[in-house]
Amino acid sequence: MKPLFTLFWQLCVFRRGPQDVPYSPVLLAVLVLAELLLGAAIIGQLETAYMGHQMMGMVVALGAWLAMVWGLLRFKGLEARYVQAMTACLGTDLLLSAFTVPLQLYILSLPLDTGEGTWARVALLLTLIWDILVKGRIYSAALGLGRLQANLLSITIWVIVLLLSDVFMPVESLEALQQTQSPPSVEQSVSE
Repeated sequence: MKPLFTLFWQLCVFRRGPQDVPYSPVLLAVLVLAELLLGAAIIGQLETAYMGHQMMGMVVALGAWLAMVWGLLRFKGLEARYVQAMTACLGTDLLLSAFTVPLQLYILSLPLDTGEGTWARVALLLTLIWDILVKGRIYSAALGLGRLQANLLSITIWVIVLLLSDVFMPVESLEALQQTQSPPSVEQSVSE
Protein backbone atom coordinates (compact mmCIF):
# COMPACT_ATOMS: atom_id res chain seq x y z
CA MET A 1 0.00 0.00 0.00
CA LYS A 2 2.80 2.43 0.88
CA PRO A 3 4.49 2.06 -2.56
CA LEU A 4 1.18 3.03 -4.23
CA PHE A 5 0.72 6.01 -1.93
CA THR A 6 4.30 7.09 -2.71
CA LEU A 7 3.74 6.63 -6.45
CA PHE A 8 0.52 8.67 -6.43
CA TRP A 9 2.18 11.37 -4.34
CA GLN A 10 5.07 11.55 -6.83
CA LEU A 11 2.48 11.93 -9.60
CA CYS A 12 0.90 14.79 -7.62
CA VAL A 13 4.22 16.60 -7.28
CA PHE A 14 5.06 16.05 -10.99
CA ARG A 15 8.00 13.71 -10.39
CA ARG A 16 6.51 10.72 -12.23
CA GLY A 17 4.07 10.11 -15.04
CA PRO A 18 1.33 7.61 -15.87
CA GLN A 19 3.90 5.42 -17.63
CA ASP A 20 5.35 4.69 -14.17
CA VAL A 21 2.03 3.31 -12.90
CA PRO A 22 1.76 -0.49 -12.97
CA TYR A 23 -0.55 -1.92 -15.64
CA SER A 24 -3.20 -3.56 -13.46
CA PRO A 25 -6.88 -3.71 -14.43
CA VAL A 26 -7.58 -5.04 -10.92
CA LEU A 27 -5.97 -1.94 -9.34
CA LEU A 28 -8.02 0.27 -11.68
CA ALA A 29 -11.22 -1.52 -10.62
CA VAL A 30 -10.29 -1.12 -6.93
CA LEU A 31 -9.66 2.61 -7.45
CA VAL A 32 -13.01 3.03 -9.26
CA LEU A 33 -14.72 1.31 -6.33
CA ALA A 34 -12.79 3.47 -3.83
CA GLU A 35 -13.82 6.61 -5.76
CA LEU A 36 -17.48 5.52 -5.61
CA LEU A 37 -17.27 4.72 -1.89
CA LEU A 38 -15.61 8.04 -1.12
CA GLY A 39 -18.26 9.88 -3.13
CA ALA A 40 -21.04 8.01 -1.35
CA ALA A 41 -19.50 8.81 2.04
CA ILE A 42 -19.23 12.51 1.16
CA ILE A 43 -22.81 12.63 -0.12
CA GLY A 44 -24.02 10.80 2.99
CA GLN A 45 -22.18 13.26 5.21
CA LEU A 46 -23.26 16.44 3.44
CA GLU A 47 -26.74 15.95 2.02
CA THR A 48 -29.01 12.98 2.59
CA ALA A 49 -32.24 14.53 1.26
CA TYR A 50 -31.50 13.68 -2.38
CA MET A 51 -28.91 10.97 -1.83
CA GLY A 52 -30.25 8.67 -4.57
CA HIS A 53 -30.18 11.45 -7.15
CA GLN A 54 -26.71 12.55 -6.11
CA MET A 55 -25.41 8.97 -6.19
CA MET A 56 -26.80 8.52 -9.70
CA GLY A 57 -25.15 11.78 -10.77
CA MET A 58 -21.85 10.69 -9.26
CA VAL A 59 -21.96 7.33 -11.07
CA VAL A 60 -22.81 9.01 -14.39
CA ALA A 61 -20.06 11.61 -13.92
CA LEU A 62 -17.45 8.96 -13.10
CA GLY A 63 -18.60 6.82 -16.02
CA ALA A 64 -18.41 9.81 -18.36
CA TRP A 65 -14.86 10.59 -17.17
CA LEU A 66 -13.78 6.99 -17.75
CA ALA A 67 -15.45 6.96 -21.18
CA MET A 68 -14.03 10.33 -22.28
CA VAL A 69 -10.45 9.32 -21.50
CA TRP A 70 -10.93 5.96 -23.21
CA GLY A 71 -12.48 7.65 -26.26
CA LEU A 72 -9.64 10.15 -26.56
CA LEU A 73 -7.00 7.43 -26.24
CA ARG A 74 -8.87 5.28 -28.77
CA PHE A 75 -9.12 8.22 -31.19
CA LYS A 76 -5.34 8.64 -31.03
CA GLY A 77 -4.74 4.88 -31.29
CA LEU A 78 -3.29 4.75 -27.77
CA GLU A 79 -5.95 2.71 -25.97
CA ALA A 80 -3.24 0.43 -24.54
CA ARG A 81 -2.35 3.33 -22.21
CA TYR A 82 -5.88 3.52 -20.75
CA VAL A 83 -5.39 1.39 -17.63
CA GLN A 84 -2.26 3.24 -16.55
CA ALA A 85 -3.67 6.68 -17.37
CA MET A 86 -6.93 6.16 -15.49
CA THR A 87 -5.15 4.46 -12.59
CA ALA A 88 -2.95 7.55 -12.33
CA CYS A 89 -5.97 9.88 -12.57
CA LEU A 90 -8.03 8.03 -9.96
CA GLY A 91 -5.09 7.48 -7.60
CA THR A 92 -4.15 11.16 -7.60
CA ASP A 93 -7.81 12.12 -7.32
CA LEU A 94 -8.23 10.00 -4.20
CA LEU A 95 -4.99 11.30 -2.72
CA LEU A 96 -5.90 14.95 -3.31
CA SER A 97 -9.30 14.24 -1.72
CA ALA A 98 -7.40 14.06 1.56
CA PHE A 99 -6.96 17.83 1.15
CA THR A 100 -10.23 18.82 -0.52
CA VAL A 101 -12.76 16.89 1.59
CA PRO A 102 -11.75 18.39 4.98
CA LEU A 103 -11.70 21.86 3.41
CA GLN A 104 -15.16 21.36 1.92
CA LEU A 105 -16.55 20.08 5.22
CA TYR A 106 -15.04 23.04 7.06
CA ILE A 107 -16.41 25.55 4.56
CA LEU A 108 -19.90 24.01 4.69
CA SER A 109 -19.89 24.11 8.48
CA LEU A 110 -19.57 27.91 8.44
CA PRO A 111 -22.57 30.25 8.28
CA LEU A 112 -23.20 31.66 4.80
CA ASP A 113 -23.26 35.31 5.83
CA THR A 114 -19.85 35.47 7.51
CA GLY A 115 -16.47 36.10 5.99
CA GLU A 116 -14.86 33.35 8.03
CA GLY A 117 -13.12 30.61 6.17
CA THR A 118 -11.68 32.76 3.41
CA TRP A 119 -8.34 31.01 3.80
CA ALA A 120 -10.13 27.64 3.48
CA ARG A 121 -11.85 28.74 0.27
CA VAL A 122 -8.53 29.94 -1.16
CA ALA A 123 -6.87 26.66 -0.13
CA LEU A 124 -9.71 24.70 -1.76
CA LEU A 125 -9.37 26.72 -4.96
CA LEU A 126 -5.59 26.17 -5.03
CA THR A 127 -6.09 22.44 -4.43
CA LEU A 128 -8.59 22.23 -7.29
CA ILE A 129 -6.14 24.05 -9.58
CA TRP A 130 -3.41 21.64 -8.45
CA ASP A 131 -5.71 18.71 -9.27
CA ILE A 132 -6.43 20.10 -12.76
CA LEU A 133 -2.70 20.56 -13.41
CA VAL A 134 -1.92 17.01 -12.21
CA LYS A 135 -4.59 15.59 -14.52
CA GLY A 136 -3.25 17.80 -17.33
CA ARG A 137 0.20 16.28 -16.91
CA ILE A 138 -1.27 12.78 -16.95
CA TYR A 139 -3.29 13.53 -20.11
CA SER A 140 -0.22 15.13 -21.69
CA ALA A 141 1.90 12.02 -21.18
CA ALA A 142 -0.86 9.53 -22.05
CA LEU A 143 -2.17 11.31 -25.15
CA GLY A 144 1.09 12.85 -26.37
CA LEU A 145 -0.31 16.39 -26.08
CA GLY A 146 1.45 19.65 -25.28
CA ARG A 147 1.03 20.88 -21.72
CA LEU A 148 -1.31 23.74 -22.69
CA GLN A 149 -3.58 21.44 -24.68
CA ALA A 150 -3.57 18.86 -21.90
CA ASN A 151 -4.39 21.46 -19.23
CA LEU A 152 -7.27 22.79 -21.35
CA LEU A 153 -8.47 19.20 -21.79
CA SER A 154 -8.23 18.71 -18.03
CA ILE A 155 -10.35 21.81 -17.39
CA THR A 156 -12.89 20.69 -20.01
CA ILE A 157 -13.22 17.21 -18.53
CA TRP A 158 -13.48 18.69 -15.02
CA VAL A 159 -16.34 20.99 -16.09
CA ILE A 160 -18.20 18.21 -17.92
CA VAL A 161 -17.89 15.87 -14.94
CA LEU A 162 -19.04 18.63 -12.60
CA LEU A 163 -22.08 19.40 -14.75
CA LEU A 164 -23.00 15.73 -15.12
CA SER A 165 -22.84 15.18 -11.38
CA ASP A 166 -25.90 17.44 -10.96
CA VAL A 167 -27.90 16.22 -13.96
CA PHE A 168 -30.19 13.94 -11.91
CA MET A 169 -30.97 16.47 -9.20
CA PRO A 170 -34.68 17.40 -9.09
CA VAL A 171 -35.53 20.96 -10.05
CA GLU A 172 -36.92 21.80 -6.61
CA SER A 173 -33.61 20.91 -4.92
CA LEU A 174 -31.67 23.19 -7.26
CA GLU A 175 -34.17 26.03 -6.69
CA ALA A 176 -33.87 25.57 -2.92
CA LEU A 177 -30.09 25.71 -3.20
CA GLN A 178 -30.24 28.92 -5.23
CA GLN A 179 -32.56 30.52 -2.67
CA THR A 180 -30.25 29.70 0.23
CA GLN A 181 -27.21 31.10 -1.60
CA SER A 182 -28.69 34.27 -3.08
CA PRO A 183 -28.80 37.44 -0.99
CA PRO A 184 -32.27 38.75 -0.11
CA SER A 185 -33.78 41.15 -2.60
CA VAL A 186 -34.53 44.77 -1.76
CA GLU A 187 -38.27 43.98 -1.51
CA GLN A 188 -37.59 41.18 1.00
CA SER A 189 -35.33 43.46 3.06
CA VAL A 190 -37.94 46.22 3.17
CA SER A 191 -40.79 43.89 4.14
CA GLU A 192 -38.77 42.46 7.02
